[in-house]
Amino acid sequence: MWLNRLFIESPIDFEKRCRNRVWIGVMFLVLGAAALVLSFVARNRVMVMYLEPGYTDYIPGFYGGTGAGLVAAGVISIIRNVKYLKNPELGKKQKIYETDERNRMLGLRCWAYTGYTMMLTLYIGILVSGFISLTVSKTLMIVTAFYAVVLFVFRRLLQKAM
Repeated sequence: MWLNRLFIESPIDFEKRCRNRVWIGVMFLVLGAAALVLSFVARNRVMVMYLEPGYTDYIPGFYGGTGAGLVAAGVISIIRNVKYLKNPELGKKQKIYETDERNRMLGLRCWAYTGYTMMLTLYIGILVSGFISLTVSKTLMIVTAFYAVVLFVFRRLLQKAM
């Protein structure tokens, strides 16, 4: 099962991981290009009839910034991982860093602590947002419910995998 690759005991195929990262970088490039196109469309007031008043100033900057960030992340990811694949010495050094048991354990704990913090922050946000906006409160409740469902699903999958 693909979840088994998350655990410390499972071996890591570093070259396959780098190739996957290159493809993910390509996907970031495509998504970033799509966001830049949407920014251009919104900036030139094409299909503005679907936007609420005031959003025409916000949307182009949002999609432009998001698109530029995704394109940059994709390019950097591609360059770094192709460099690891082409240069065996650099790839070996990075493989040792990524497969080190201590670093893998730190990564797993970091994800766990981040998850707990996110759930607590969402809950506090729900409590506070009731005094600010009903829309924000409902949105945070939906996000929290989705997060809890995903957490439950992965817990079940991991129980079966272990």
